[in-house]
Amino acid sequence: MARWKKSLPFGVAFGAGILAFLLIADGNGRADEPCVPLIQHKCGTCHFVNYICPPIQKGKGSFYWRGIVKDMVKEGMAATDQEQKRLTSCLASPGSEVKGLCPIP
Repeated sequence: MARWKKSLPFGVAFGAGILAFLLIADGNGRADEPCVPLIQHKCGTCHFVNYICPPIQKGKGSFYWRGIVKDMVKEGMAATDQEQKRLTSCLASPGSEVKGLCPIP
């Protein structure tokens, strides 16, 4: 019984470390996160997703989108620094999957 009591703090610390790792590594804010789900989750929470279409169709670049993303964070959008960078990248250089969110003009 005494041996179990000595290992309890280690076990608690080890378990807490594993839990922290799982919470941090849950996929939020990954640099390679697919653009469409990220846009749908972050932008589509407050706007219709096609709200982003006019600036995308005008070819707005990363400077523009970085400012928009920062403004949205100030308005209450929860996004890590990595998510903000990924959103900026996805919106400034949209692939066909992101362009597919927009109706054909």
